[in-house]
Amino acid sequence: MNAEDQFLEALIAELADHPVNTNPFFCAFKDARLTRTELRVWLHQYHYFCKHFVKALEGLLYRTPVDALDMRVELAKTLHSELGSGCSEQAHIRLLERFAAALDLTDEDLARTTPIPKVAHYLSELHRLFVDSDYLTALGSELAVEVTAAAEFRYFYPGLKKYGDFSERDLAFFELHMEIEDCHSAWLVEAVRKTAQDRRDLEQVAAGARTTADAWQRFWDGMYQEVFGARVPTTH
Repeated sequence: MNAEDQFLEALIAELADHPVNTNPFFCAFKDARLTRTELRVWLHQYHYFCKHFVKALEGLLYRTPVDALDMRVELAKTLHSELGSGCSEQAHIRLLERFAAALDLTDEDLARTTPIPKVAHYLSELHRLFVDSDYLTALGSELAVEVTAAAEFRYFYPGLKKYGDFSERDLAFFELHMEIEDCHSAWLVEAVRKTAQDRRDLEQVAAGARTTADAWQRFWDGMYQEVFGARVPTTH
């Protein structure tokens, strides 16, 4: 294994060990019994993020240099997957909206969502990293998104199954992501391996990845306060 591969493997391990993967929101979501209202609060924000993330990913693909073909191919595979692999009814956001319907949230309800500051800030950070930064920093940012994304579904899927009143169809989004995130992560690792040419390139990738993982942590800190904050006793 050469030095560049060792660096990349160490970066992936660092992202996998990032505290965002075991943050308090995930643990509470899996272990606590959320009220219907709390589930709706969470889903409003989570749906907003998922919907706008795909648009940010489109921006990243557009901004990738025309000669970075390997990177563009792996990003296109990820975007194609997000959009249902050619079937709009299987687009991931549509699957998530099935679960929203099980919570009695309509498309109109979701369209009225106002993002909380931490959600808005994270999307703003992704736009800055994906669209306004150099392409290697952007590549590292998307690498971090995909490597850390798998963790949430190990909490969300079992956390939702414990209620017993959601069908498999309702939970299709979460079940799918128990597997598909491994593919997304592998595609992004391959994009880095084929795009970053030396240690300097990898340092730029790592900078984008670390910034994104830290911002993702702040996203879930904000979500915890939004969903569970009312449960915390106020000290006078």
